[in-house]
Amino acid sequence: MDYESEGLPEQPEPWSTGGLGDGDEWELAPLAGESCYRQPELEGLLHSLYSARSVLVTSGEGMGKTYLVRQVWERLLADGVTCQYFEPATPKTLLMAIAAMAGVDSKNLEGRSKTVEVLKQELIQWFSVNRAVLIFDDAHYLEVKFRLWLKKLKDVGVPMLLAATNPPRTDLFIYVPRIELKPLAEYQIRDLMEKEAISLGSGLKPNQIAKLQSRAGGNPMLAKRAIEEGFLGIQNEAGDHGRYFDITPLLLLVGIVFICYRFIGLGTGNQSLYILAGIGGAIFLGVARLSYYLPKESRRITN
Repeated sequence: MDYESEGLPEQPEPWSTGGLGDGDEWELAPLAGESCYRQPELEGLLHSLYSARSVLVTSGEGMGKTYLVRQVWERLLADGVTCQYFEPATPKTLLMAIAAMAGVDSKNLEGRSKTVEVLKQELIQWFSVNRAVLIFDDAHYLEVKFRLWLKKLKDVGVPMLLAATNPPRTDLFIYVPRIELKPLAEYQIRDLMEKEAISLGSGLKPNQIAKLQSRAGGNPMLAKRAIEEGFLGIQNEAGDHGRYFDITPLLLLVGIVFICYRFIGLGTGNQSLYILAGIGGAIFLGVARLSYYLPKESRRITN
């Protein structure tokens, strides 16, 4: 990119010290993993930000984006890094908050508030010679013009952490590497639900928690909600996650196919086809009946 033609300062060098003294080499210290189920993602985000690279965390609702980025923010603050966490607001409010973090005066010599464009340009100049990390939660709610200004900050080397729910592949989002949060493993969801049940004092038994687990589908928010529903005695067999689907129509279709082949074999006098279709149908019905009696995932008791 031609920074001079865009009116932007030259892109600064990435961090080499990670907030430590000059000449020191930053190494990621062990993090407390008992409350974080996404330790690899957490460490990867920290490495990226210390390398002056922006990252976008995406997922559906309730997958733990906010919890993850706030943990990154707390870790950066603990390491003495200048950084700030922002929730969606108007562009003017966000600019004022960024200016306050940077120590840039939002008023001119006459005591009047600076225009948005003047404030944006002064902040770009400040970031060109100073290091700070910007963290935006629910970034998909930010106005497009503000996201385009954030792209300019990215172009001059400002590391940003964005969290967005199914963001569009346009403007800022298309230029930032993204990490998509996957559903948590069953044992992690189970551990989370047990801790939530204890914190609520619900008295739910392990078999009751196991039954509620099917409502979560690997989603931390739905896991906590399921515990609350169990605590309140709310009966809600269907979850909102959409991770599982009903294959009953498919089973019926397979059964119909076997029946059709039997009739074709009977009508054409093809004894082999008639026998094979009958054997296949009998095996299919046996397996389907057997699977009906197997314990459902919601009834399994796992460690």
